[in-house]
Amino acid sequence: MTHDPTPPSPSPAAQASTRPLQEARWALWGLALCLLAGVTAAALGGWQASLMTLGVVASLVLLALTLREQALLKRLARAAEAMAALDLPFLILDSEDRVRWASAAFARLYPGLGVVPVGMRYEELARRAIDSGAIQVPAASRSEWLRQRLQAHAGEGDVRLQPMQDGRTLQVVERRTRLKGWTSVYFDVSALAATEQKLREALEAGQRTQQMLQDALDALPAGFEIWDRDDRLLLFNQRLVELYPGSAEYLRTGVRFDEAARIQLDRGEIPAAVGRESEWLGERLAQRGKLGRPFLIEYAGRWIQVDERRTRNGHLVCVRQDVSELVEARRALSLAQARSERQHRLLEHAIDAMPVAVELYDEQDRLLMVNRMFRSWHPQVDYDSLLGRRFEEMLLEAQSRGMLPVDAAGDPERWMRERLAQRRKAAEPLVQCLPDGRRTLTQEAGTPDGLLVVTRQDVTELVRKEQALSAVHAQLQAIVDTAGVAIATIAEDGRLLSLNQAAARLGQRPLADMLGQPVSSLLAPEVQQAVVEEFNAYLRGQPSALIGRRRELPVLRADGSPGLISAAITEVRSGDERLFVAVFDDITEQRLAETALREANARLEQLSATDPLTGLANRRHLMEQLQRLWLHGQREHSPIAALLIDVDHFKRFNDHHGHQAGDAALQLVATLLQQAARRGTDLAARYGGEEFVLLLDHCDADGARERAEVLRRLLIERALPHGDAPLGRLSVSIGVASLVPVPTLRPEELFSRADAALYRAKDAGRDRVSE
Repeated sequence: MTHDPTPPSPSPAAQASTRPLQEARWALWGLALCLLAGVTAAALGGWQASLMTLGVVASLVLLALTLREQALLKRLARAAEAMAALDLPFLILDSEDRVRWASAAFARLYPGLGVVPVGMRYEELARRAIDSGAIQVPAASRSEWLRQRLQAHAGEGDVRLQPMQDGRTLQVVERRTRLKGWTSVYFDVSALAATEQKLREALEAGQRTQQMLQDALDALPAGFEIWDRDDRLLLFNQRLVELYPGSAEYLRTGVRFDEAARIQLDRGEIPAAVGRESEWLGERLAQRGKLGRPFLIEYAGRWIQVDERRTRNGHLVCVRQDVSELVEARRALSLAQARSERQHRLLEHAIDAMPVAVELYDEQDRLLMVNRMFRSWHPQVDYDSLLGRRFEEMLLEAQSRGMLPVDAAGDPERWMRERLAQRRKAAEPLVQCLPDGRRTLTQEAGTPDGLLVVTRQDVTELVRKEQALSAVHAQLQAIVDTAGVAIATIAEDGRLLSLNQAAARLGQRPLADMLGQPVSSLLAPEVQQAVVEEFNAYLRGQPSALIGRRRELPVLRADGSPGLISAAITEVRSGDERLFVAVFDDITEQRLAETALREANARLEQLSATDPLTGLANRRHLMEQLQRLWLHGQREHSPIAALLIDVDHFKRFNDHHGHQAGDAALQLVATLLQQAARRGTDLAARYGGEEFVLLLDHCDADGARERAEVLRRLLIERALPHGDAPLGRLSVSIGVASLVPVPTLRPEELFSRADAALYRAKDAGRDRVSE
C-alpha cells in the first residue's frame, strides 16, 4: 500500500533550481536591448556612434547580469542553509539525471555513502544506496528492486514507501522541476505506517471475525436472521434459505419483510392465508416481534417454529426451525394417547362387566384395580382406599376385618405365610371357603410384563349341588340370605313370597312382617303407582321396560333418607304358575360418588379456566368468551369492547418492593377489574404477566372509555406506593377498542386494536387511557 498525501510546497532549494530559466530570459532581454541600442545609434549617428552605444549598453547589461548572478548565489546559499537547518533528506537532480545538490540528512540515510558528489548520475546513486544495506530489501532481490526503481524514476513523478533496515518507514516524494530535473524529499512516516498496519490487522481480524460469525450462523441447525428497525433484512444464514425453498431470489440483504411475505403469499405457500392474504399479512405485521414466545407457521406443507425478539436498539432477531417431525410426532402421540385411554376405558368397562371377580396387581404385588363384581362381594370394604397397597397388607386388613377364609381360622399367621409363599407360584386353582359361607375358585395368572391377574368365581352353587339333594334348598336359602344384594321372589299378584336379609334391611321392617306385602311397598311413594301399572300391563301381555332389564328406582332407605336401587326383575315359569325374581342393588352411594365426581370435574374445569394468582379468567377462557361474544355480536349487530390494561413499570415495582408485593399489586388490579365487570357476560381476565383484559358485551367506544377511566381512578384512589416510579404510586395504562363484529373481521382484531391503543397510551407517558 502507498501513501499519496498532498505534495509539500517546493523548498527554497527547489525554487532556486528553477532560477536559471529566468536568468536565461534576462540575458536574452539584455542582448535584445544591446542590439536595439546599436541599431538606433547607427540610424541616428552612424556606425561609430552605434559601436560606442553598443559597448556602453553591453557593459551596463553585463554589470546588471553580474550583480543579479551574485544575488542568486546568495539566495541559493541561504536556501541550502535552510535545508540543512531543517535536517530534511532532500535531493536535486538536473535534466541529465545528475546530482545537483543533496542534503546531509540524505547522506545519513545510507551509511557509508558519505558526501554525495555533485554530478553523480541517479542510477549510480541508487546502486550505492541499495548496496549500503540500509534499505529493507532481500539480497537476492536487490537487482530487481533497482530495475523497478529506475523504471519508476523514468516517469513524471513518484510517491512510494521505502522500508529501512532500522525499522523506519520513509515516504519518498519525487517531482519533476521546470527544467526537467528532479527533486526528491524523504519523510519519516514510521508512526503512520505502524498505525496503518494496526488498522489493516484490525480490519483483517474484523473480517475474519465476521466470516467466523457467518460460518457459525450457517452451521446452525435453525434459520437465523436479523432485521433493522425499518424491517429490512440485515443478516441471515444458509439454513433460512433451505427452510424456504425458492427464496434465494428474494431473500437478500435490504429486502423488506412485507415484500418477502407478499411473495410467499402470492405463491400460496402459506395455507392459513389462502383466500385472506391481506388480512393475514396485516395480522402478521401487527404481531411481529411482540408475542415474546415461539409460534408455528405452516409453510408449503412444513411446520416452522418462529421465535422473534427485539434487541435494545430496535433490531429484530428471528430464529426459525423446522419442527414438522415434532408436530407430526405430537399429533401421533396425542392420537396414540387417546386410543390408549379409550382402550383402557373399554378394558375397565369390560372387566367391570365380567361375571367373575377380578383383581389386578403390579410387579411389586400392589393392588391396581378390582372390578364391580369383587366390590359387590364385600360392599363394606372401601377398595379405593386399598389401591396401591401390597397384597400382604391386604391380608392383614382382611384378618382385622375377619374376612380370611375358614381354613385360616386355626392359625391365621401360618396360613398367611403359606399363602404368601405360594403367591404367583400356584398352577392349580385355589378353592376357599369364605366366612360368609361362599366358596370361591381363585386363579392367578401372570402377564409378560410382571402383572398378576387374579380371578375369583363364586362356586358355592356348584359345591352345594354336589351335596345331598336334601340340603340344596337350605344351602340356596343361605346364599340368598347372605348375599350382598337384595333378592326377592314375587307372586303374580305382586306380593312378596321370599326375601333375603339385604331386602329386609332395604324394607326397614322385620322379615316376617314383609312377607305377603306388595313389592311396591319397598319403593318411594311417588313411583309406587306407576310401577304397579307397568307390572299389570306386562301381565296383560303388553311390552314393559320393568321386566327383563335392569332399571333404577327411587326408594326410602332404612334411615329414612332417599335412596336409589338398581333392580332387575326376571320372570320364572313353573308350570302354570308365574313367578318373578327381583335382584336389587343399593346404588345410592355409587350415584353420590358419580355426582361428586361430576362436581369435581366441574371444579377442575373451573380451575383450568382460572388464573391461579388473581382468580380471574385465564387466557384460554378469555379467547373462548371472545369467540362467543363475537358470534353473538354478529347476530345482534351489537358492539363489544376490550380494555387492555398494563401495570406501569411493574418490573421495577417487583425489583423495588419484592415479588410478594408484586403479587399483591396484581391481585388488587384483579379485584378492581372484577368490580368493573358489571354484566354477566362481561369477563375480566389475566392476559399475561402484568397485562389484563376486560371484555365488555354491548359496549360502545364511549362506554368503554368511561369504564377505563373509572378503573384508572379507582387505582389512583388506592394510592398503592411505587417507590421506583415517576408518580410514586402504582398506575396503569389502558388501551380501549370497540367494534361491531362483522364476518370480514376476525375476533383477534379487537385485541389488536386495543394493543395498538395501549402502546399509544405508553408512548404518551403512561397512567392514561387511549383509543
